[in-house]
Amino acid sequence: MSTVKDRGFHGYKLMIVEFVNPDGSPDGARQIALDAADAGIGDTVLVNIDGGAANMFTGDRELIADYTICGVLDSVTIGTPPRQKGATP
Repeated sequence: MSTVKDRGFHGYKLMIVEFVNPDGSPDGARQIALDAADAGIGDTVLVNIDGGAANMFTGDRELIADYTICGVLDSVTIGTPPRQKGATP
């Protein structure tokens, strides 16, 4: 941990993320991610693990982060989504 952020991170939150398995159980250690999506505590988020995603979202070609929160998810469906009433396959 650091008590001072690199200047490239100013204006962005650093958040602790926890990866989960399809059943919702934790998968591995928690990580620190650059928040490019204005996520809130408890949100389910999409995390990009490509180091170049941070510079794409921020527009800063020199900014690199191992983990970047790219979006806040409204819902997650694993497997085949349920059919709506009256829908045809």
